Amino acid sequence: MAMAISSGLHCSLLMATLTLLVVQAQGITRHYDFNIQMANVTRLCGTKSIVTVNGQFPGPELTAREGDRVHVRVTNHVAHNMSIHWHGIRQMRTGWADGPAYVTQCPIQKGQTYVYKFTITAQRGTLWWHAHISWFRSTVYGAIVILPKLGVPYPFPAPHKELTPVIFG
Repeated sequence: MAMAISSGLHCSLLMATLTLLVVQAQGITRHYDFNIQMANVTRLCGTKSIVTVNGQFPGPELTAREGDRVHVRVTNHVAHNMSIHWHGIRQMRTGWADGPAYVTQCPIQKGQTYVYKFTITAQRGTLWWHAHISWFRSTVYGAIVILPKLGVPYPFPAPHKELTPVIFG
């Protein structure tokens, strides 16, 4: 009787461990909110109205691991239609989430919201995202930092210290 209980306990522990490993290998869903809005910025004695994300320029950094699902809820508060382009993200079966307005998706109109959904697949490193707004040459942008899966080392020696990415615009 004790042997049957012990065997059942071991089987239950093994199943729980395997379930945990499968869930960990699949990644998690990371949620971000982007509020696209205008803000006045004063530089060199002049004030200009610029496009920001959540009041920031450059916009926020997205951080994810290989295998994670990323959901970015974008609400457009500016007068022009816009979309977000995810440079370098492999859009595996999510081509409509790639961002170029009228190419892969309809633009997000003023006062409207769209949720971009994609999975980070076989990628590591620092990529970037930017907005497509009308014919503007320069709009808001930010970094996408993709870390390896937990427990998977980088394919190079570990750095001595971690630095925040710097984006020049």
